[in-house]
Amino acid sequence: MDYGAITIDTSIFDEKGLGLESGILKTLEQFNGRPSHLVLSEIVVREVHSHLRKKAADAREQVLKALRESKKHLSVSEDEVTLAREALVPELDDGEVAKQRLKAFVAATGAEIIPAAGKVDLGQIIGRYFQSEPPFAASGNKKNEFPDAIALLSLESWAKEHGCKILAVAKDADWKRFADESEYIDLLEDLAEAISKFQPPSDAIEFCSEISKTLPQGHPDELLDLLHMYLSEAVGEMDLYPEANSQFFYEPDFVEVSLEDFDFVTDKAGNALLQPVQGQDGLLIIEAKINITATASTTFSLSVRDSIDKDYVTIGDASASETIEFESEVLLTFEGDFSQGEHEVELTGFELLSYPKEVDFGEIEPDWWSEEQRV
Repeated sequence: MDYGAITIDTSIFDEKGLGLESGILKTLEQFNGRPSHLVLSEIVVREVHSHLRKKAADAREQVLKALRESKKHLSVSEDEVTLAREALVPELDDGEVAKQRLKAFVAATGAEIIPAAGKVDLGQIIGRYFQSEPPFAASGNKKNEFPDAIALLSLESWAKEHGCKILAVAKDADWKRFADESEYIDLLEDLAEAISKFQPPSDAIEFCSEISKTLPQGHPDELLDLLHMYLSEAVGEMDLYPEANSQFFYEPDFVEVSLEDFDFVTDKAGNALLQPVQGQDGLLIIEAKINITATASTTFSLSVRDSIDKDYVTIGDASASETIEFESEVLLTFEGDFSQGEHEVELTGFELLSYPKEVDFGEIEPDWWSEEQRV
């Protein structure tokens, strides 16, 4: 039985940072109008809307806080703050902002929303609940699993009606338990891998297969040089929160990050793990997994509390540097005549999809301490 559709759980939307307008979630637009298309459970849509609304609320609060701080610390006038607020903070409430983003995503991807009403037998859900059948676990707080049960049973009902299988993408134990026993739903945890299952054979896909063999060996040189340039820029723009330990109070500065080295994550055969998420004449979008080594540097301002006037007194700075290593996914966009080989193909887009959110600089102390020790 062929896959008639692909579906995504809320866990994947969250993993991709709810970036509906960019990254790999945007590549789902290729399913618009195709026989094997994107279907979404009404339950997942409602959950994603809730998460988008929270993101909007958090972003709104951060912007308003920054504007309040700008008046205090940057000598920005009230008129300037008002102009900035009008430009950056929408009048729409957070729920409406989330609704519009989700509506645009559904329209762009052509997603079909599978309703719960008329698709799910309440008696079937109750029976699964009391018999601890998937997606309900034998123990734990099974009440939290009702949304998953409704979503999965409605999707399975749709698949039965259409005589096809659905490829689900989720990082959720409940979904996995259900898929393991379902004849109509298979499950993968990696979105790029799932999308690759729907890519028809083409010169672009063949190009992807070829460079997966040569990139770990350092070829083609021009492509690797271009990747190094793009990756250096992206790593330099990473926003890392600095963590540290100290006997003093500290205030960190901005963290600067510079690329030291990178290599491709490979399979057992030594080929780079490249997943074609969109391959057609003239265009190829690939998700690649890479190992990155970088150096993170910052300066901490250290202070102690004066026991007499209860104020904080600066005692100096602490310079800190740390080597960080992490695995990341990147999205690569190629364009050109793939039938003519690598010389007629150009890397036209690069996006760093994942990276750490913080870096631990360990124990820090004033720079002048080490200078005294040298004396």
